[in-house]
Amino acid sequence: MNKKILAFVYDKERFLLLRNNSEDLSHGGDHWFTVTGSIEKDENEKEAVKREIKEETNLDVKEIIDLNWASIYSWDGRDHKEKNFLAFVKKGKIKLSQEHVDFMWLKLNDFIEKINWDSDKNVLKKVLEKALKGEILFKKEKIDDFRNK
Repeated sequence: MNKKILAFVYDKERFLLLRNNSEDLSHGGDHWFTVTGSIEKDENEKEAVKREIKEETNLDVKEIIDLNWASIYSWDGRDHKEKNFLAFVKKGKIKLSQEHVDFMWLKLNDFIEKINWDSDKNVLKKVLEKALKGEILFKKEKIDDFRNK
């Protein structure tokens, strides 16, 4: 199973949304999402979060919170387990990678409304609200399995 990370990027005021490059379907198609990527060999999850955020946005990470939440899904002929994190970043100039064509910074409610999210957006909002206070909603790791949908 391919191990991946998903990072909600926060600058102490707003969340970052990235518009995927619709010309390259290997990045998921045309929609607003957040930073994701595979964990490389000899790299831990938090190192992957820092690297992916740097590669996709040019922002530097200050702090990472493991949200104790993951999803499992099949895509491109493989199964993937993607763990979710909240990453606090230093303010800086966004420099997009080829994976994205646009970005926007949004307050939480607007972020929740705009993000392309397959699960319950109310749960996502609760998870992020708690994480911003330094709390974790899920005491035991929650795994959403999308392989049978």
